[in-house]
Amino acid sequence: MTGWNNIGAAFRAFDGPEWRITHTTDYERRADIVVSVVGLLYAEAHAELEIIIDCPDTPVIAPAEARKLGMALIAAADSTEAIS
Repeated sequence: MTGWNNIGAAFRAFDGPEWRITHTTDYERRADIVVSVVGLLYAEAHAELEIIIDCPDTPVIAPAEARKLGMALIAAADSTEAIS
């Protein structure tokens, strides 16, 4: 977490939890898919949260990877409710 900033409104930027799904491309290159929660927490106690899905290119994933990605997205969404 960073310190409080005052640019119009006092807020703190933060990185929340992260989930990593191991993905191997057609060329046997490892290219993980990462789901993370980031956001801003304002001094008046409300938060603006976003979920980021980071992966190289547009992956074509196997069903098992899709299930892991789905579980990671649900867990990320659940964690934003706990924070805000």
